[in-house]
Amino acid sequence: MMKASLKKFYEYLGSDEELMYFVRINVDWNEESFIKMEQLIREVIRDYANDDSYPKRFIIYIMRDIPSIIGMLSHFKVCTEDYIQKGYTQESYRNLIAERVERLQKVIEDFIMSL
Repeated sequence: MMKASLKKFYEYLGSDEELMYFVRINVDWNEESFIKMEQLIREVIRDYANDDSYPKRFIIYIMRDIPSIIGMLSHFKVCTEDYIQKGYTQESYRNLIAERVERLQKVIEDFIMSL
């Protein structure tokens, strides 16, 4: 039986709010999507902590898709107009992206430690 956290995560993956969608299709960062993704992943990790395995699709997302997002973010060097309007400079935008890359790497590490 699929746990509620995994169901919510799969719904997120199928939505146009998913972080990979923003990064790949829109070539833009989306903080709300990132926060939601991070929260959902941590919920799944908590819910499956006592199980012997994770569902395959979840593992693939962590081990393939998140590294792909990290790779794409390495090309995010110019602050978009939306972020300039939010008060970011080129430097503060690059710092934001670098911090988010670190958090994405931490998600991967936390997942591996949960195995």
